Amino acid sequence: MDSTGELCRDAIYEVLTRSSIETMGKCRLLSKEYNKLTYESLFTKLHSQKTTIVSGSLIQSMIMNEYQVSFVSTNGLKNHTQISFDFLLEHVEIVSSTNQGVLLCHAHNKSCYYVCIPSIQQWQKVPNPKTRYDTIESSLMVEWSKPLRYKIVRFSEPKFRSHKEFYMYHCIRVELFESATWKWKLLDEVKLPHEESLHRMTKVSVNGSLHWLTWKRNVFAFDVKRESHCLFPLPLPASEGNDVRLTEYKGKLAMTSIDRERNFMEVWIMEDHGRKQWSKRHSINIGVLTRKKPHVSPLAFCNADVVLMGEYFPDVIFFNFKTWHIDMLRLGKGLLHGCFPFQLTFATKEKA
Repeated sequence: MDSTGELCRDAIYEVLTRSSIETMGKCRLLSKEYNKLTYESLFTKLHSQKTTIVSGSLIQSMIMNEYQVSFVSTNGLKNHTQISFDFLLEHVEIVSSTNQGVLLCHAHNKSCYYVCIPSIQQWQKVPNPKTRYDTIESSLMVEWSKPLRYKIVRFSEPKFRSHKEFYMYHCIRVELFESATWKWKLLDEVKLPHEESLHRMTKVSVNGSLHWLTWKRNVFAFDVKRESHCLFPLPLPASEGNDVRLTEYKGKLAMTSIDRERNFMEVWIMEDHGRKQWSKRHSINIGVLTRKKPHVSPLAFCNADVVLMGEYFPDVIFFNFKTWHIDMLRLGKGLLHGCFPFQLTFATKEKA
């Protein structure tokens, strides 16, 4: 590449380090080079320094029957911020997070939902769905940030099933809430194979679809825009007999598979979402972690090189599998009740 091309590339890099999440997302779609670049450790650190946006994860734990939430920054490894939801009317549990800093929360021991932005303490109480049906899973997808437009998908158990359906299918009610109309609507029922069900706390949002791992080691995908769904298998033999998780890696649907006997973790990426083609991206020796924490599992990928790991308790480990550097962060007591990738905006943060 000549000097002019290098200067152009450097200028674009500088612009991206100061761009919004929305702008960066568009650039990732337009260029494979910049998609790769913006997931590198150095870039995520610079972007955090030069904008008011800090990427990380919300770690939700339960203490004395109450939820507590800590924000863990990808780059500020030695500190964590306690997130307060006192601006809401009641105690809530986080159900789903988005890349736009918007959360879906569920009122504790109640059936109502809140959509909120913790960084500016704004919230909306969503009308109740059909509460006589027990919720299986629910999730949020943001369509526009300004003005805020979003959809909520709720899966629930039907009260009655025919004798034939009971032995042939697992039927699931599907409701969709649209903020534009401020109404819930009932969609076509989902019929999964018998004895198949969604695995709680495994949802991943990529490519306009919400994904859940199922108990039979398949992936259930729901396309929010098209209001359609499909079921497809995990890569074999990587998923057989191992500790399997769904996650997002560099903007793509990914699967992690841990072989506890060999202390290795494989990372598989769905390279072609249309054809459902998986490819193995990494094979990582995690023996240095399992010697101290034998049941450690991946919670989220911070960037291309760093994975956030955890066990049953809310203490977390940042593991750079390229340099083998480890940082452990103690968050307190309680039991882990979810990890939610999140971007937190600090209005008073100094720009570099």
